[in-house]
Amino acid sequence: MISRFRFVAIAIAVSLLSAIWGLSPAIAKTQISIGSCPVGCTAFTWSAGIADIINKNVDGVQVTAEETKGYVANVKLLNKGDLEASMATTLSSFGAYKATGIYKGDQPGQILSWLSIAPVAMHVITLDDGSVKTLSDLKGKRVGMGQPGGVSMLDADALMEQLGLTQGKDFKDFRVRLGNMADMLADGNLDAAIWNGSFPLPPVIKLTAQHKVNLLPISDDFYNKLREKYPPYFRISIPAGTYKGIDTDTPSYGLGNALIIHAKVPEDLVYEMTKAIMTNLDRLKAVHPAFGRVNENTILNGFGAPLHPGALRYYREVGIPGIEEFVKRTSAN
Repeated sequence: MISRFRFVAIAIAVSLLSAIWGLSPAIAKTQISIGSCPVGCTAFTWSAGIADIINKNVDGVQVTAEETKGYVANVKLLNKGDLEASMATTLSSFGAYKATGIYKGDQPGQILSWLSIAPVAMHVITLDDGSVKTLSDLKGKRVGMGQPGGVSMLDADALMEQLGLTQGKDFKDFRVRLGNMADMLADGNLDAAIWNGSFPLPPVIKLTAQHKVNLLPISDDFYNKLREKYPPYFRISIPAGTYKGIDTDTPSYGLGNALIIHAKVPEDLVYEMTKAIMTNLDRLKAVHPAFGRVNENTILNGFGAPLHPGALRYYREVGIPGIEEFVKRTSAN
């Protein structure tokens, strides 16, 4: 809980005993928990690496990577005060900041941006010999949307909403995991699958080994209209050669896989933690290669919520490109 900004009870007890016994008292540390996902997933690896770097470089804080059920759960726990920071997509964090969608009824303005780590890209996956060739062809079809509780399902819902299609009326939705959707495409039980994730997606690679696969391109017109409602989306292309048989870039859009933080975390502490992360990216790259692609031009990618003041202070200090335009844009949201 936010009450983690406290002197840990056991440390206080040690200090009291130390005073009685004439020993040097232990220094109590501020506790910070970073919500991630189940142990073994990428976000847990990221969180553990970040926690280690901060613990080694910032005095007076103890950061822990917490195993959770995933990004949707993370934001809810953060809103409740059961975490101080978490991994999330930039769309989820924007919804939490605004207290809209699945976060309606929560207190707005609690969840702030911190650092964008890696992009995810929208995939609309079909088979070459199928009937879906464009987004408009999704009407009347069987469409995989991702599993309940997953953030990709929220992106699929936003896409279909923008197309003006209603589940059960205009298309048959199947809410299952990506691996299941790939199998259903292969077996002829789906016409299309929608997934927003970091490429290449292993189940899609597996699918291309047996079938000719297509990725539907996203037009500028569709993207621009979608972004009017969902500012965190940004333009991205899935490069040619990412998947077997797809030899041209596929225009799409995406979000940031990002680190977000509660507004009540002290500004000075967030400043020091941000500095520790940004000045140790080479070490973090050894933890996961995604950190090797984090730089001054990527750390704001996809955010729609304002930065935490501590992060903003550091980014201004080092002259992050576009920082003032970012502040102006997110302040208006």
